[in-house]
Amino acid sequence: MIAPQSCPICSKPVAKDDAEQSKTFPFCSERCRQVDLLRWSKGEYKIIEPLDPRELEQESLNPEE
Repeated sequence: MIAPQSCPICSKPVAKDDAEQSKTFPFCSERCRQVDLLRWSKGEYKIIEPLDPRELEQESLNPEE
């Protein structure tokens, strides 16, 4: 059985079927969506894997893979 999706900010369950929730998915509310945006804008999230130029070239040559 697959566990229900939870909000990445507050861990509340997220209902994908609700029309109101579809505006904020994968978050449970507009507030959590805004918290996530603020964290990105402050630089609290980082991509820590170094970029390999060969992999970027390979992806640009084969975008379907």
